[in-house]
Amino acid sequence: MDQTNSPGSRLESSPRKPSGWRWGLFTLRVPFLHLKFVPSQFVQGLVVASGTSLIMAPVMMGFFGLSFEESLALLLLANTVLCASFLLFGEPFAPGMLTPAFPLVLTFIVSGYPEGPERFQVMTALSLTFAAIALFFSLSGLSRRMMGALPQALKAGIIFGAAISALDRVFVKDIALFESHPYSAISALLVALLFTFSAPMQALRAKSKWLDSLSSLGLLPGFVAAAAVGVVVGEIQFDIRWGLFLPPVVETLAKVSPFSIGWPPLSMYLEVLPLAFVAYVILFGDFVTGSEMIRSAQAARQDDPVKPDFERSQVAVALRNGVSALFAPLFPYQGLLWTGVHAVIIQTWSAGRSKMADLHSGIGSYYGFGLPLIYLCWPWISLIKPIMAIALMLTLALTAFACILVAAPLVKKPLEMVCALVIGYMLAMFDVWTALAAAVFLLIFINGNLPRWQKKPDASEQSSQVASAGD
Repeated sequence: MDQTNSPGSRLESSPRKPSGWRWGLFTLRVPFLHLKFVPSQFVQGLVVASGTSLIMAPVMMGFFGLSFEESLALLLLANTVLCASFLLFGEPFAPGMLTPAFPLVLTFIVSGYPEGPERFQVMTALSLTFAAIALFFSLSGLSRRMMGALPQALKAGIIFGAAISALDRVFVKDIALFESHPYSAISALLVALLFTFSAPMQALRAKSKWLDSLSSLGLLPGFVAAAAVGVVVGEIQFDIRWGLFLPPVVETLAKVSPFSIGWPPLSMYLEVLPLAFVAYVILFGDFVTGSEMIRSAQAARQDDPVKPDFERSQVAVALRNGVSALFAPLFPYQGLLWTGVHAVIIQTWSAGRSKMADLHSGIGSYYGFGLPLIYLCWPWISLIKPIMAIALMLTLALTAFACILVAAPLVKKPLEMVCALVIGYMLAMFDVWTALAAAVFLLIFINGNLPRWQKKPDASEQSSQVASAGD
């Protein structure tokens, strides 16, 4: 029987009036007024988003000199900016880190600046420079033409650089983790690779709903595997602490905010400029990926029309990074897209209005409607704490794997691949100015690939220009 003319299907396909309060380019949405509560997304966000975000704590402790409590306070501030920005700007994407930029930024800061206030000044400079670049290209309307003009080998090289930098961090610089936690670390890595990238596992997901739901939890199966194996072999011990965590916000701001530690000097903005541009290229790739996900599912949700706009999204990301630079300089935390989460939400959204009233309600529910209160819960924090270092390793390793998968198809010729790999190696191992100078020489004089200043590319061209490596 044809269902297309039934009353239910007409209700499902009839466009709903967009909800929210317009202000300038953006739309403000208030929880429970403009956004409906979606229990399935809320529970997943509570577990996956908060647990994954805590991987930044060992970075703050090991490379930036913060205590565990101060690291949590910084994460609380950064996550509040991230989650609340969705309500304020109303962009139709699950926000997250500029994941491929993370290992590049970490290597750049750790190798070039001493531990202490100077490293936070660098992140402030990166956030503000990145925001300025996004605003310039958005307001000038040159963003898509710029991305169309960049050679594919350069885009692939940037993503290869993130992969090489991540692998260097995991298997060379931080190899002590595998030496101290061999069974739990290897178990976490194997499980995460199986659930995330395994072709046989993807085939099984199509046949099994519970396996598909488990795989949709992102890094969580790897976390669980590390915890279970670590406890059995004695590599991990849990010490659950009860009560509420009162974050030392004032003390943390005194160590990280430019209002306390001083503003970055002009020379620092010049030093971070090429790396900020690299992050901007990754931002464009995230937008293309997120938009393509929405477009592919839009036919199933004609009742909820969603219209991504890169110029608007750039302004939103720029403003968010500007605010974060002042109170929670945690670059590249304030990115456009958390690819894995966005995919999970889009999948539920495409299942119909009965599963998710609208896309914005699903995203809002996943992010706790802008209030990451889980960071105030000591039992949850103390449960995650023993495996935070493994979680960081897992994130970097999977980032490397995903980046290689994304970068390889961008280049078609062997010489382009060689140039892209060399550019990636230079980005990971040398300063960014040197790497970009080498990239110019390789692309022009070796590959003969002169950039063309193209007109605005169409949607099919966009999807092939830069892909996202995800989170």
